[in-house]
Amino acid sequence: MEKGLKQFMAGSCYSYILSSNSQALIIDPHISLLEEYTKYLAKNRLNLKYIIDTHTHADHFSLAAILKDKFKAPVLMHEKAISEVADKRLKESDEISIGNKQFRVLYSPGHTDDTINIYGEGNVFTGDVLLIGSVGRTDFQNGSPESMFDTLQKLKNLPDSTKVFPAHDYNEKRSSTIGREKATNPFMKENNKDLFVQNARSKTLPKPFNIDNIIRVNQKGEAKTIEMISPKEASALISKDSQFKLLDVRSALEFNETHLKDSTNIPIDMLSLKINSLSQSGQKYIVFCRTGNRSPMAADMLLQSGISAVKVMEGGITRWQKEKLPIIKGQGELSLERQVRIIAGSMVLLGIVLAWLAHWAFIFISVVVASGLVFAGLTDNCLMGILLMKLPYNKKIYKAKLGGGTCSISQ
Repeated sequence: MEKGLKQFMAGSCYSYILSSNSQALIIDPHISLLEEYTKYLAKNRLNLKYIIDTHTHADHFSLAAILKDKFKAPVLMHEKAISEVADKRLKESDEISIGNKQFRVLYSPGHTDDTINIYGEGNVFTGDVLLIGSVGRTDFQNGSPESMFDTLQKLKNLPDSTKVFPAHDYNEKRSSTIGREKATNPFMKENNKDLFVQNARSKTLPKPFNIDNIIRVNQKGEAKTIEMISPKEASALISKDSQFKLLDVRSALEFNETHLKDSTNIPIDMLSLKINSLSQSGQKYIVFCRTGNRSPMAADMLLQSGISAVKVMEGGITRWQKEKLPIIKGQGELSLERQVRIIAGSMVLLGIVLAWLAHWAFIFISVVVASGLVFAGLTDNCLMGILLMKLPYNKKIYKAKLGGGTCSISQ
């Protein structure tokens, strides 16, 4: 990733911090990443100048309202956005500057009627319009396949070398280029508007989970009412107050693999069926999932049902484990961490044995694997783990199932 550009991931949701000369802007901030953004800004001594939501998100909560309160930075959205959070309204060709960098607003309707893309410095941040190998769906929030086609034609006119950074990818791809999408993306390759529109309208797609509540929260900025606490704070709270209970909204498969002591598992797509019993219990709840994407949605459902004593554990069980807090391992499938240990150890051993028995050059197998493990330790990014996540076996375990569709037209 180039200097002055940092990509953040929360499940399949991508967000970005762009920076220059101690100034920064953030694009499509995700509810679960407040601490990560804060640490990055502090570490790099950056002042947050702008917060941009490329559109009103329908599948996850925006952090814009919370960042606005914390950093006193204005929220920028398109002039058609229905928002009580936005401070400045943008339109086609407006300029946004940070430090010595300039970015231009591209009005990009299609997925929604309030979508903008941010273009500059050889990059385009395409929100949910142009995805990698696909495009955003056009069947809700005043979406339009006709407008989507026109927007894609506009993006085709950008230089082929322009790097594409979307707000989502459902196949763990991080970026692309305009040239690559023009050559490989079937929706970018389509030049017949009537066929494009016909194809888009022929699709029957499930809506994203809890879409109406998510849109409401993002429009009104109500995400700031969802109280976030760290895993260490959660651990201390349940030890201090017996009324607080841990509510795990991951799937039963994930729960069986590893879970927290005394936690209750109600998968998020089953939560609405349990609201009454949770409400009648008189308990207070700390909600968590794997990484922090599903738990704010679950907390909102509890709050809307009248259960006011609800907190969300930041970073989910993944961060809980990183902070070395105790967990209970089940008898389910091998965790990703154990798979990495087994494969890495086997490859190191294989390299040593082959170097001894066959040819000395095989020792480089061990050297490469050892270097990869050092890199993983220093950066907290395990390339082997990323590759293993692509296996169908692991996708079945780790992919978040929210009981609904995605923002991609390809689903």
